[in-house]
Amino acid sequence: MLHSATKFISGHSDVVAGLAVAGSKEIGDKIGFLQNALGTILSVQDSWLLLRGLKTLNVRMKASSASALRIAKYLEKENRVKQVYYPGLPRHVGTAIHASQAVSGGAVLSFALEDEDAVRQFVGSVTIPVFAVSLGAVESILSYPAKMSHAAMSKDDERDSRGITDGLLRLSVGLEDADDLIADFSKAFAKLENRKNLASGSR
Repeated sequence: MLHSATKFISGHSDVVAGLAVAGSKEIGDKIGFLQNALGTILSVQDSWLLLRGLKTLNVRMKASSASALRIAKYLEKENRVKQVYYPGLPRHVGTAIHASQAVSGGAVLSFALEDEDAVRQFVGSVTIPVFAVSLGAVESILSYPAKMSHAAMSKDDERDSRGITDGLLRLSVGLEDADDLIADFSKAFAKLENRKNLASGSR
């Protein structure tokens, strides 16, 4: 199994690392041989940073997941949001299965606005989240999959069929106060509403 340690395990946006977990001694020995032959191991500093991140992983995940649930519930009631994707919500597809395997809905959610123009206006108005591709850090990270992580996929054949529309945003919730994040989002949505009303009035 391959696992990214850059994200939640590190949690501070200061390490690039990964884990290769072997299911048998034979595979483990092969990985060990390659590490020894190629020198593909973490530096002492990066190893220390990962150990530091592990010490706070539990409390960080609990805090970020609790905030993510609050934000998801808020977004469900926001009239500028077409859809919210978060397994901690009762109406999310697969919630029952997720609940049988996990103790929370996690710290990452997605929500869909009307179109790319709405996304650009919203992203340009929020002030707290970092706008980047990554996730799993102490700071909240907002990303635009259609033009960032999934830009290489064709729009009609692949992205749209998977729900990665031009209006979709992904939010990795960090450790900021949930009320501050919601207030920040509310101001951005208010600007969207004002621009919509101004555009309608000019016609």
